[in-house]
Amino acid sequence: MNISTSAIEHAGENFTANLGYVQHGTGPENVLVMHDWLGDHTNYEAMRPYLDGTAFTYVFVDLRGYGKSFHLRGTYTIEEISRDCLALADTLGWHRFHLIGHSMTGMATQRIAADACARIKSAVAICPVSAAGNRLDEASLAFFASVAENDDAFRRLLKFVTGGLSDRWAEVKLRQHRANVSAECRSGYLTMLTTTNFVDEVRGLQTPYLVVVGDKDPGLDEAAMQQTFMAWHPRAELLKIPNCGHYPMQECPPYLATVIENFLRRHAS
Repeated sequence: MNISTSAIEHAGENFTANLGYVQHGTGPENVLVMHDWLGDHTNYEAMRPYLDGTAFTYVFVDLRGYGKSFHLRGTYTIEEISRDCLALADTLGWHRFHLIGHSMTGMATQRIAADACARIKSAVAICPVSAAGNRLDEASLAFFASVAENDDAFRRLLKFVTGGLSDRWAEVKLRQHRANVSAECRSGYLTMLTTTNFVDEVRGLQTPYLVVVGDKDPGLDEAAMQQTFMAWHPRAELLKIPNCGHYPMQECPPYLATVIENFLRRHAS
């Protein structure tokens, strides 16, 4: 495990953010991997054995309030995520690198690419929320807010987005979430997800994109991607994984690792 330390600007003052991360591999192609709203870097543990550490260096970062960055507080905005991740890349000595984002951090790949286009070789967005955010009606917003505190609501959501995986699956995900995600950041990032919109800044972005969806993920499906990522990014390609929901890195890890690395190799330098 490695910990990076980088000076960034917060609320008009300089302070130090120690973003935690886990590194896998020592290859020449650098890849920054981000997690979703409900989990930390450990979401990817099932996939790590299938990644080529001789060709790639993967850094699985924890955003503020998650996992190895559990102690870090912030404003929980998409701009903060971008600043933090670019600062981490600087600390690692990465001038150019690839991005992987899942769900919530699908929009983070877009923010980072818009902020530092020349540095991003390619991006993979897995079951992503886009730069348009995820607008929710009052009842849906109340339900998502309840997930942060209500265990039954959390279990229902996890089973829904994976096409009805087992009670044990939902329970394992619940325990992981409660142990590794701070209460403050849950609500902060939910606000980010439901209020953010920077679509005008990503239209026409030339970053190569692989957009991955699962055919059992009811909310972030192929149709949603056609209206967002595929409509805005001229170099985007879409892959739908059969018999898979919102967590392909856990539901079908060897396959996801294969398609990601095939894409990254095409955009390596």
